[in-house]
Amino acid sequence: MKIPFTRRVVSEGAAPDLDPVFDSNGRFTPESLTRIKAAAEQGHVIAMANLGTELFATGDRAGARRWLRRAWDAGNVPAGFNLGMLHATAGDANQAQVIWERCAELGDADAMLGLVRQALERGQPASAERWMRAIFDQPDVFPITALGFAFAEHGHVPQAVLTYRVAVDRGDAFAMEYLAAILDSQGSHEEATELRQRAATAERML
Repeated sequence: MKIPFTRRVVSEGAAPDLDPVFDSNGRFTPESLTRIKAAAEQGHVIAMANLGTELFATGDRAGARRWLRRAWDAGNVPAGFNLGMLHATAGDANQAQVIWERCAELGDADAMLGLVRQALERGQPASAERWMRAIFDQPDVFPITALGFAFAEHGHVPQAVLTYRVAVDRGDAFAMEYLAAILDSQGSHEEATELRQRAATAERML
C-alpha cells in the first residue's frame, strides 16, 4: 500500500445535515452538495471548506480556490491544508509552503508532512527532520507512519527506521510491515518475521 497524501473533508458533527454524504464514487451526492453549497453561501465556514474540497476533487480549481481561501481566511485549518495542496498540485510549491507553514505552526500534522515532502524533494533532509519531533508528539499514528514512508521513499533509511519504530510502538500494522521490509533488506530476517506476525493481528491505522 502506498501512503496516501490527499485532500481532507471536515465533519461538522454539530450540524449532521451538513456532513458530506458520498456516492459510490466517493463524490458528494447531489443532495448533499446542494445543502453544503447553500450553507457555504450563507457564510458557514466548514461548509465553505468542504465545498472547496469537493470542487478541487472534481477539477474546478477556480471554485476550489475561492471557497478554500474564504474558509482558510476564516481560520479553518483543514481548508488551509487543502489550499496548500491546490497550490502544490498546480506547481506553486512556494505558495503551498507558505500556507503549510502557517498550518503546521497551528499543529496540523498533514501540513507538516507536506513540508517534509517538499524538503525531501529539494534534497534537504535536515529541513524535513525539523518536523519529526512535532509529528511524533501529536496523537495520531497515521502521520508518523506516513513520515517514515516519505523518508524511505527518498532513500533516507535510518530516519525511516527510526520513524517506523515510533509508529510500531503505537501498534500500527502498516508501520510493522514497512519496517519489516527494510529489516529484511538489511538481513535482520528474524525481527522482520516477528513484525509481520504482529502485523497480522494489529490495527491498520489510517
